[in-house]
Amino acid sequence: MSFSIFIVDDEPAMCDSLSRMLSTHGYEVVAMQDPKKAFDRIQKHQPDLLITDLKMPEVSGISFLQNLQRNNIHIPTIMISGYASVENVVQAMQFGARNFYEKPLNIPKLFQEIEFYSKKCSNDHSNFQNLSSLDRIRATTRDKKMQECLENVRRAAPTDVPIIITGESGTGKELFAQAIHEESSRKNNPFVKINCASIPESLLESELFGYEKGAFTDARESKPGKFEIAEKGTLFFDEIGEMSLKMQAKLLRVIQEKEYERVGSNQTRRMNVRFIAATNKDLVNSIGTGNFREDLYYRLSVIHINIPPLRQRGDDIILLAKHIIEEISAKYGKDAPRLSKEIELFFKTHPWPGNVRELKNCIERAIIFTDGLEITMEAMPEQYRKELSPENFCDDFVDIGNLKGLYDNVCKDVILDALEKTGFSRNRTAELLGINRRTLYNKMKRLGLD
Repeated sequence: MSFSIFIVDDEPAMCDSLSRMLSTHGYEVVAMQDPKKAFDRIQKHQPDLLITDLKMPEVSGISFLQNLQRNNIHIPTIMISGYASVENVVQAMQFGARNFYEKPLNIPKLFQEIEFYSKKCSNDHSNFQNLSSLDRIRATTRDKKMQECLENVRRAAPTDVPIIITGESGTGKELFAQAIHEESSRKNNPFVKINCASIPESLLESELFGYEKGAFTDARESKPGKFEIAEKGTLFFDEIGEMSLKMQAKLLRVIQEKEYERVGSNQTRRMNVRFIAATNKDLVNSIGTGNFREDLYYRLSVIHINIPPLRQRGDDIILLAKHIIEEISAKYGKDAPRLSKEIELFFKTHPWPGNVRELKNCIERAIIFTDGLEITMEAMPEQYRKELSPENFCDDFVDIGNLKGLYDNVCKDVILDALEKTGFSRNRTAELLGINRRTLYNKMKRLGLD
């Protein structure tokens, strides 16, 4: 993993010499002499370590740190200055500086400290895989709606009430279910999953209830079902919206009575299981069409957690992408590449219909085809390269490094599909796509959809 360092110093010679020395040690370095421009850059691309001068024209190093704090940006910082008075040192520490070096710099000591932060950062990334499910979610989101979901998990987990988790395919419903189990008193007992969409109805009953020897032709031995295996633990029904009405009725009875019988047996078994269900369907609509039982829905949805789609989570996309890059790079024994500015912009603007699952698959393919230190357009799957082609750029302009032109990520078929889903409401379509109304109107006009 490349450790990134940002240098802010109004002296060109200091920026140049320090950049050269750090770069030769393998660090990724950006140096800027204008604190205002540096702050704008840091807001978009936060480094792993900041080195800033104390005395600079217009904005002092202290003011620079204060501005970072006001914007909830927390970066390990080393202050450097030719004015190392006790007052300056104390004030720098008060506003977040980890250390203070007087000019001329003690380079060996400075490099020793930078190496410490680099190793710590590397360990933090490697430890990500060892985090609990709840902490893994916390580490990859700053989104307000996701924070509300996490708060619901925190409150609901210690109870035994049934929970239903909704959200589009690929948003992480199973991870949330796992988090609820891990935060509950049942955490040392089984967490059992069953996918209602992948098991034929004829087999689902025996899979859930278990069966006795001779209950049917192929029942050569008795077999416990998921209810029995999950005893004292949690049973997670994924894609419960795909369950048949017949099985829904049987499941409702089990939830109400807390008992069941194996297929081919008259012996009633008591159970102690917590139920969590998940679906990407609108179950209220399914109730209206007669495809889901209303009484089962209200039994399961004592607590309802709705996970927002990735396209509505703003900067979470890049935060999540960086964690995925670390995870997959470690899997293949490769150094973790960084995202190019072009790819970073694409990630922020692509609608991600497959959500986190799509993002992960996209990154895995890109890492396999990346040999350098940066993921570029050439490493992307073909369908994304087509979106990244020059003709798909719009006429609005932003300045992000050397990249000009805001990427027009929403093509005609995506907009038409969203319009149909929202009954051709442009306000709701913009919300569904995670873009503002004006951007949607401009795109529709340019694509001849207005």
